[in-house]
Amino acid sequence: MQDHGPGGRNRALPRQFGTIVGRALAATALLAMVALVIPNPAAAGGDRLQRMLDRFLEAEELDGGVLLVSGPTGRRVVVSGVADRRGGTPVTEDTRFYVASVGKMATAVAVLQQVEEGLIALDQPVRELVGDLPLGRLANANRARLVHLLDHSSGIPDYVTDAYEADEQARPDLPRGASLLAYAHGEPAAGPVGGQYEYSNSNYVLLGHIAAVRDGAPFPRVLERRVLARAGMGATTVGADPRDRRLAHGYTDEGDVSRRSWAATTGDGPLVTTAGDLERFIFALFRDGRLLGPSLVARMQVPSEQEAGQGLGLALAKDRWGRSVGHDGRYDGFEADVRYYPGRRTALIVLTNGNQRSDDSVLDAVAAELFRE
Repeated sequence: MQDHGPGGRNRALPRQFGTIVGRALAATALLAMVALVIPNPAAAGGDRLQRMLDRFLEAEELDGGVLLVSGPTGRRVVVSGVADRRGGTPVTEDTRFYVASVGKMATAVAVLQQVEEGLIALDQPVRELVGDLPLGRLANANRARLVHLLDHSSGIPDYVTDAYEADEQARPDLPRGASLLAYAHGEPAAGPVGGQYEYSNSNYVLLGHIAAVRDGAPFPRVLERRVLARAGMGATTVGADPRDRRLAHGYTDEGDVSRRSWAATTGDGPLVTTAGDLERFIFALFRDGRLLGPSLVARMQVPSEQEAGQGLGLALAKDRWGRSVGHDGRYDGFEADVRYYPGRRTALIVLTNGNQRSDDSVLDAVAAELFRE
């Protein structure tokens, strides 16, 4: 799991969580706890998946969640807990969760569509792509290329600094957009351009800005046109209206901290969505070829020279059940994990409106039982 910093769980969490090399072995304790058998999701009738989700939420002290399993053997969605404590609103399949860095996959797809169309190139310098956005005080930005943003090898420092976290907690309506990069101005480079892997949300703020500049439209409109509409993600928005009754509220020890996440509209964590819409996105991208051509889908899955678990906008992993691609996400009050096993054509998705207390992955536990051979 990603180090939360000196402030622990009271500190604003990065929009990503977990190392991207996979945590298959961390599921041992969880497997022992649930001790379930899922021959396939259809045959299980949802009962075993339901108990797995219920016990996971109870063990991790989470308010609610959704667990989805979808593949050739069937599709099951189970829900548990509450989406909003105030009225005891239950989680349903239609409940919309903030999914933090899971949204980086959508940002990457939008940018790679522009690459596919010849509007930009993977080896093009970032400085040529950002319009009039000032880069002078942003370390490495004038030397980085587009591909370095996509695979987190730019060395550009993360804007999620102590100053940013303090301002965001004081002002949930903090202005968003490329102006967030000002928090990284003057910060030291995280490493040489193209020389090492260092996860930075600034990379994806820049990618969202580049996508908007190239399409001549605000970034939310770019995502809606290029990704959400093409994948059929009708329940997904960039950011969220707090008045929407379908929203899951995110909770920490501070209480309801949802507004911070609902205001996020930049490329590093822009989506509020459902498990079903994430399933549509995963299948549209990896199974059905409706978002990118096969050559760029394959390129997304090529490991970075600096980090074997990182592709272009994707986390790459291999466990005893096969190779998987996807992304996880975590921010105050919300967590999400999306995993697709290409060899099994199966998607596993879990969304919660709280933050885990352990490093155990419920998707590891589900995969272990689902694919047991």
